[in-house]
Amino acid sequence: MSEKRTITNKAIRYVLAEYWLQYRHKPWISFFAFLLPAVGSIFVFFVPPLIFSHIVNILTTQKNITLIELAPHIALLGGLWFFGEMLWRIGMHLDIILEAEGIRQLCNQSFKLLMNRDYDFYSNNFAGSITKKFFAFTRGFENFTDALIFNVFSQLIPMIFAFGILYRYSPYIPFILVCWLLFLMYIGFPIMKKRLLLVEERHEAGSKNVGRLSDVITNIITIKSFAKETQEQEYFKGIIANFIHKFTTAAHFQNQKFDMVVSPIYVLANASGLVAAIYFTKQLLLPVGTTIVVFSYYSQVTRIFWELQRMYRNIESTISEAGEFTQLILDPPAVVDIPHPKKLHVTTGTIQFKEVFFSYSEKVEAKKPFLHNFNLEILGNQKVGLVGISGGGKTTITRLISRFSDIQAGKILIDGQDIALVSQKSLREAIAYVPQEPLLFHRSIYENISYGDEKASKQDVYRAAKIAHADEFIRELPKKYETLVGERGIKLSGGQRQRVAIARAVLKKSHILILDEATSALDSESEKYIQDGLKYLMQNKTALVIAHRLSTIKHLDRILVLDKGKIVQDGTHDELIHTQGIYSTLWNHQTGEFLEI
Repeated sequence: MSEKRTITNKAIRYVLAEYWLQYRHKPWISFFAFLLPAVGSIFVFFVPPLIFSHIVNILTTQKNITLIELAPHIALLGGLWFFGEMLWRIGMHLDIILEAEGIRQLCNQSFKLLMNRDYDFYSNNFAGSITKKFFAFTRGFENFTDALIFNVFSQLIPMIFAFGILYRYSPYIPFILVCWLLFLMYIGFPIMKKRLLLVEERHEAGSKNVGRLSDVITNIITIKSFAKETQEQEYFKGIIANFIHKFTTAAHFQNQKFDMVVSPIYVLANASGLVAAIYFTKQLLLPVGTTIVVFSYYSQVTRIFWELQRMYRNIESTISEAGEFTQLILDPPAVVDIPHPKKLHVTTGTIQFKEVFFSYSEKVEAKKPFLHNFNLEILGNQKVGLVGISGGGKTTITRLISRFSDIQAGKILIDGQDIALVSQKSLREAIAYVPQEPLLFHRSIYENISYGDEKASKQDVYRAAKIAHADEFIRELPKKYETLVGERGIKLSGGQRQRVAIARAVLKKSHILILDEATSALDSESEKYIQDGLKYLMQNKTALVIAHRLSTIKHLDRILVLDKGKIVQDGTHDELIHTQGIYSTLWNHQTGEFLEI
C-alpha cells in the first residue's frame, strides 16, 4: 500500500472551502467570534498606553498633582482594560459554539464521504492512517479557526488601530514601521515556504507511522505465530528514525534559519522605534508621553510579525494535515450511483450476466479482461455452488453481483433490473453476505447479530442464534449476549465468529444469499450442526455458495466450475462427478472432502 501523497492545491482549496462553509452556516456567530477578541485586544494592549502616556504628561506638567486627582484616569484605564477582557471572554464563548458546530458538521459529512467510498478504497489504505487523517481534517477546523481569531484577526485589527494613532502624531512614524515590516516579510516568507515543504514531509512520515502501527496491531497473531516481534520492532525503529529525521530537520530549519534571521531584525525594529519616539517627540514638540505610545506600539506591532512565523506554522500545519484527508476523497469513488437511481425490487431473485466484460484494470483495452463476453443465468430460489481452483473467478462473480466493483461492459440483472441503475443501498439490502473471514464489531454479541435487522426483537435475535447454532456457546459466556467480542471479534474462536455471522445473515431475511466459504472455520462436528442452519437460511432464497469443501455444496441444485473467468462445467453433483473434468478431479483429490489446493 502506498501512503505517500503530495498534497495538491486542489486538496488545500477543498479544505478552505469546507471550513469557509462552516462560517457561513453561522454568520452572526462567526462575525462576532472573529471581531470581539480583536476589539478586546485593542482595549487590553493598545488603549492602556494611551491613557498611561496621558498620566505621564500630567505628571510632567503638573508638579503637585495628587493620586486622587489621577484616580479617574486610573479608573478609566482599569475599566477599559476590564471591558476588553470581557469582550475576549464573550468572543471565546462564541468561538466554542462556532467550532463545536463546525466539527459536528464536518464529522458527519466526512463520515458520509467515507461510507460512500468503494471497497477497493479500503483495500488500498491503512485503517489507522484513514482514521488519523479523518480527525486531522475535522479537528483541524478548531485549530484553523483559533489561529485566525487569536493569531490573525486579534493582531491585524489592533495593528490597524495602532497605525491610525501613530499617523496622528506624524506620517513618518508609521512609515518607518511599515518599512521594517515589509523588510521582515521579504526576508521571512521565502524561508516559511521552504519550511512548508519540510513540514509536509514530516506529516507524510507521521502518517506512515500510524499506518504501520495499525497494520502490526491488526496482524499481531501472525507476528507472534511467526515469532517476528524483533523483526517488526527493528522495522518500526527504522520508520520512527525516518520520522525523527524529518521532525528535527523541520525544527532545526525553523531555529537556524527563520529565528536567527528574524531576531536581529526584531531587535533593530524596536530600537528604531525608540529612536523615532525620542526624535519626533523633540522635533514636533509632542508631549513626553508620546514616547511611551510610540515605543509601545512599535514593540506590539513588531511582536506581531515576530509571531508571524508561529501563526503561519500553525495555519499551514493545520491545512497540510487536513489536506491529507481531502486528498483521499478528491477522486470520485470507483462505484457510484447514477443520478436519481431506482430502488431494486426483488421477487424471485433471478440473476443474469449478459455479455459481461470485466477487467481489474479501469480500461478494458489496458489488458485482457478477466471476464470476456460472460453469460450466466441463475434462476430465482436456485441454490448454486461455485467451485474451482484459486483465481478461477468465484469471488469476482459475487463481488460483481454485490457491485463492490463495476463491470466495463454488458449487464448484470436481478429480476430483470440492471443493478447499475438501482441504488447500491437497495441492492445490498437484498443480499445477505457471509464472508470467509467474518469481521465483527467491537460490540456485544447481541449488537453484532441484530446488525442484520435493527428492528428485530430480542426473540428474533435469539431465534437466529439458535438456527446458526450460536446460542449454545453464547449461553455459556459470563455475560451471554451482552459479551463484548473484542476488536474484529478476537475474543471468539473462528467457528464462533462464523456462527454469529450466519445468525446475522439469518436475521437479515434477504432474497439473495452469498456464502463465501461460510463453514471454512468450522470443524467437522460443528459443520454437521451448522448445515441445518444453512439449509434453513437458504430456504426461499437464491443462494450462491463458494466452497473448497465440496461436502457443503454437493446437495445444491447446481454447481458451476470456474477456471480463469470461464464456466467450464455446469450441472449437479451427481452429473459432474461422473463426467471427466475439473470437478471430478477435485473430488478425487480430497481427503475427508477437503481440496488439496
